[in-house]
Amino acid sequence: MDLTFGTYQRVLMLGIDGMGAFNRFADTPNIDRIFAKGAVTHHALAAKPTISTACWTTMLTGAIPEVHGLIHSLVPPAVPTIFRLVKDAFPDAETAVFSGWSPIAHEIVAPGGGADTSDAGEDDALCERLLAYLDNHDPKLLFVQLDHVDGAGHTTGYGSQGHLDAISHADEQFGQIYAKYEERDLLRDTLIIVTADHGGTVHCSHGDWSDGERFVFFGIAGKNVLPGEIGEINQRDYPAIVLHALGITPPPFDTNGYAAQMPTGIFADAGIMNRQPVYPKFLPFAPQKRAQPEHGSPEHIGNYLDTDRIRFWLTFEDGVADVTHNCTTTVESGIIKTYNNGFIGKSGEFGAGVLRIDGMTHGDVFAFAFWYFNSPDCRWMDLFSNADGVHNSFTIAPYGERVGIYVKKPDGTQLYEKRVAAETYEESTLNQWTHFLFEVNCAENRITAYVNFEEANSTSLPYPLAEHFDLSVLRMAADQYNRELFFKVVDDVMVIDGPADPASLRAYYRI
Repeated sequence: MDLTFGTYQRVLMLGIDGMGAFNRFADTPNIDRIFAKGAVTHHALAAKPTISTACWTTMLTGAIPEVHGLIHSLVPPAVPTIFRLVKDAFPDAETAVFSGWSPIAHEIVAPGGGADTSDAGEDDALCERLLAYLDNHDPKLLFVQLDHVDGAGHTTGYGSQGHLDAISHADEQFGQIYAKYEERDLLRDTLIIVTADHGGTVHCSHGDWSDGERFVFFGIAGKNVLPGEIGEINQRDYPAIVLHALGITPPPFDTNGYAAQMPTGIFADAGIMNRQPVYPKFLPFAPQKRAQPEHGSPEHIGNYLDTDRIRFWLTFEDGVADVTHNCTTTVESGIIKTYNNGFIGKSGEFGAGVLRIDGMTHGDVFAFAFWYFNSPDCRWMDLFSNADGVHNSFTIAPYGERVGIYVKKPDGTQLYEKRVAAETYEESTLNQWTHFLFEVNCAENRITAYVNFEEANSTSLPYPLAEHFDLSVLRMAADQYNRELFFKVVDDVMVIDGPADPASLRAYYRI
C-alpha cells in the first residue's frame, strides 16, 4: 500500500458560509463533477453553537469552541491556527486566506496566524483578486471563504430558492478557482476541500442544533483520495486531514487543545476507527434554552408588567418586527441576522444591518431594556441612536464588557457619558448574556442605569434631556463604519413607557 502522508504539495480549502448541506438541492455542476471521484459526506458535524465565528475557528484550529474561545467574539484564538502549523513546518512556503467575511482574514487568522496574504472583501471582487493572485503565487495552504450564501439564507431562508441560487453562484466561483489550478498544471499535487461552516432554518436563522443547522457538506478530492462516503467527521477534524496531506506531524490529541482526529474513508492508510471522545461539556456561556412565552401562558410578560407600557418589543421570533405592533420597523441597509440561541428563543445580530423604528411614543419617563451578549473584544458601535447631524441626540452603545449612554450635540460633541460596567470586571461576567436597563427621566433630567436588574448608577444632568431623546427617529445599529467587523448580539429589546421597574423584569426573566 502506498503511503499517503505528505504526498501533496498544496491544499486548497474552500468554505461556503451558510451552505450547510443544502448544495444537494442546488445546481452545482462544479462541485458534483470535481467530487464525483472523491470522498464526500452531507453529514459533517459543525461546531456548537452553529455560529460562523465558532465554526470557522474550530475548523482552522482543530479546537472546540470551549477551548478556542470564539463564539460571538473576535480575539486571536487561544490555540494556533492551521496556518501557524503549516508555516512552522514550511517557513519558506506561501500561505494565504481570502475571505468574504473579513474577520477570518483580519481577526481569526491574521494576528500572528501564519498567513502571508490576508485579503477580504465582497465575494465577486474578492474572487477576481484571488484569480490574479494565483497567476503569480503557489500557496502551500490557501483558504477561501465565500460569504454571500449566508446572506441569502438570512434574507430568504435556508433552503429557499434564493439561498439555492446563491449556492449555485458560489459553485461557479469554485469552478473558476479550480480552472486556475488546472491552467497552472497544479492539480495533480493539490488536495481540494469544499465545505461550509453551518446551515440554517427556513426562518432565516441559525445557531441551534437542528439537522439543517448542524450538518454541513464536506467534499475532498485528490490523487489518492478514496472515492465514496466519509466516515464520522467533525469540523475540528479538518486540520488533521490538511496536516496529513502536507506531511506535517500534528500536535498531540488534547481535549483542551488540538482535538482533530483523522476520519476514515479519505485515505487508505489513515483514519481513526476508535475515536477518542471530546468532552461534550455544555457551554458555560450558553443562554437559557427556553422558548419565548406565548400570550396567555403563566410565563407571559403580561403577568409581570403592564403590556400597555411596552411601546416597542423586539424578540426576533418573527425576524425584526415589533411584537407590540406599535412601531413600524424597516431594515435600512445590510442584513440583521437572527440566531436560535438567544437568552429566550432567538437573538439578533446587528453587525451588518441598520433597523429604523418609526412610530415610537412615550411620556416624560421611559426606559430601554435589552439583553446583550457580553464580549470583551466587541468594539464600538451604536446600538440605539437618534443622531441625524441636525438635532441634539443620544446614543446607547456597547463597548467590550460595558454599555454606555451618551448625550450629544448636533455635531457629535459629547455632553455626557456614563459607561456601565457589566456587573464586575471578573472573567465570569464575560462571554455571556447581561441585561441592561436605562431609565430616562426627562422631567428630572436624570438617567438611571441598571445591570442585571441592580442599580449601577443614577445621574442628574445640567441640561434638558427632552431635547435629546426624540424617539421618533430611533435607529438600531446606526453605525457607518465597517459594520461587518462588529458583533452586537442582543435579545428581548424593549422600550418601556414609565419607570424602568427592574423588579418586575427580574421576575419575568426568572433571575
